[in-house]
Amino acid sequence: MKSAQDLLHVLARDHRRFDERCRSFLDAPTRRGERLLRGLAIDLLAHEAIEQLLLHPIVAERLPSGQELAIHRLEEEDLLERLLLSALRLPLASEGFRTAFQHVHRNLVEHTDREELEVFPYLRHVVDRRDLRELGRVYTTLMVRVPTRLHLRLEPDDLGGRRPLLRIRDAACDVLRELGQRVPDGIEPGRDELTSPVRCLVIDVTQPATTLSPPAHVPSEPATAPRA
Repeated sequence: MKSAQDLLHVLARDHRRFDERCRSFLDAPTRRGERLLRGLAIDLLAHEAIEQLLLHPIVAERLPSGQELAIHRLEEEDLLERLLLSALRLPLASEGFRTAFQHVHRNLVEHTDREELEVFPYLRHVVDRRDLRELGRVYTTLMVRVPTRLHLRLEPDDLGGRRPLLRIRDAACDVLRELGQRVPDGIEPGRDELTSPVRCLVIDVTQPATTLSPPAHVPSEPATAPRA
């Protein structure tokens, strides 16, 4: 069905899938193992990075107070990444891991619930259905290709410790270009501004080519760029 490729449909579907994967991992973390956990982490960060390219620019451009809404989502994604990396540093069999991963899961659900309540219903009124279907197709392709890039790692690289979410977003930009799609203005490989996608124009798919409260053990850091 064409509606199955609607961007908002596939994002909400993946939100449910990430919720289920987190619940499943919490049920038996040691049996599922570190490899599956890291696969979940990369898939989740890829999802958030792709939203930063396909969803947040549209929110910032098309909705009243859209830039504020988009920046709030970026701040939540910033926190979610830090919580996830903090959990990954802990032994799977430890009680500390279970507590840390519960924080990840709770913040994920709160983030996706806010996105679906505050953003999705209103976008349907301002974005053409054909554009939403095309963006859904692009999102689905990116979610297949981006996590399989061999250079994607969760550990900081050797050149300044660039954060995984931004490195994954760079990879998503590469795939967008390979698909002949425009990359949002202000996004360049190696750019460290987390909020740069929301200060650009909406992606033109017709042309080829608030903040959640972290747990006490996780230091609160602002997003890397000031609010516009």
